Amino acid sequence: MSPIAFSVSRFAMGGIALFAVLYLQYRAECKRRSRSISFLPDIKKKHWPRLLLISVLGATLAPWLGIEGLGLTHGARASLWLALGPAVSTGLGYLLNTERMGRYGYLGVILAVVGTIILAWDGLRPEQGYWLGDLVLIVALILTVIELHLIKPLAREYGSVPIVALRTAIGGSLYLLIASPALIETSWSSLGEWTWIAILAGGAIGVGVGQWIKVRALKKLGPTQVVLYGNLVPIAALLIAWLSIGENPSFLEIISGIFIIGGAILIQVIDTRAGATHREQQKREEALSLFASAKQD
Repeated sequence: MSPIAFSVSRFAMGGIALFAVLYLQYRAECKRRSRSISFLPDIKKKHWPRLLLISVLGATLAPWLGIEGLGLTHGARASLWLALGPAVSTGLGYLLNTERMGRYGYLGVILAVVGTIILAWDGLRPEQGYWLGDLVLIVALILTVIELHLIKPLAREYGSVPIVALRTAIGGSLYLLIASPALIETSWSSLGEWTWIAILAGGAIGVGVGQWIKVRALKKLGPTQVVLYGNLVPIAALLIAWLSIGENPSFLEIISGIFIIGGAILIQVIDTRAGATHREQQKREEALSLFASAKQD
């Protein structure tokens, strides 16, 4: 399959699963209250432009560029670029004066920058040739971070899961339209069983049900622990790629991963605990939980 055909198929399965989970939650809530309630929130007119913008950024352009970038590199390497998200988000928030950093936060950003330079240098080597894929993935990451900062007010007002579902439906419909030529050209009957597993299970479970599980985990474990689990994604991707399809990470990729993941933990966990009051930490952890959802997408 072409990258965009695979991506939009998986994305569609995730959207269907996400709405199915939302509907089950809606029915359970109606039974609990013994009355009918609204399935999706009533979005105020003034919020629609922001919702449309984040839908295009987060559910159309970011996954499109992400899968095209993945097609030019490999999965474990792409996961390392995703792990750079907390540093990019914190740096942008600092520049926009929407977030504050302590000394551990500065140290985390420095580590992430060093890891980025190492990873970029590794991709520029002639025997690697990943520079174009790296560049496309960085653009996709920046779009995801911008969406994160734009979605915060809507998520706080209407709830994170309903807003994620709405933006997935809106942006996913546009993504489906863009990908329709590739979908028509795909020979669906010739696809192997592992491709169908990747589309159905990877989409429905990874994207759709995964969102619901994450929200449930936030209530049981707390945002900090969930964020820590999220930072294990690059390590798991490197290990699974090595065991399943024989992708051997280069020495520089391993070193850059240590720097980037270490920087993310300093920014997301240690700096948050060291430099915030209880209320400030609560707000920061709400933002981190939103970022975790964006990274899962």
